[in-house]
Amino acid sequence: MKLTLVIDTDDVEGIHDSFKIAGHFYRKYAGRPNYGHQLSYGKIKHIKMLRAFAKKAIEAHEAGEDPAGLRYTKEYTEALMKDDPNYPGI
Repeated sequence: MKLTLVIDTDDVEGIHDSFKIAGHFYRKYAGRPNYGHQLSYGKIKHIKMLRAFAKKAIEAHEAGEDPAGLRYTKEYTEALMKDDPNYPGI
């Protein structure tokens, strides 16, 4: 479900009502535990991911790249998240 609230800054009572509406939907949907975009996985999956990253980092280093750099890590992470079926995608 999607909801769009249009707020008139000249209408103080309307702003208050919009806040109540947003609060209602927050409590109903986002206030629940384990709702929303949470990435969770177990220790074994994490270990496997780290091993794969280490292998790719060694290959990148041997190819002359800087695997310790932010760009390499960001690109690797984006590819990992794209290929992971358990990642909810934001």
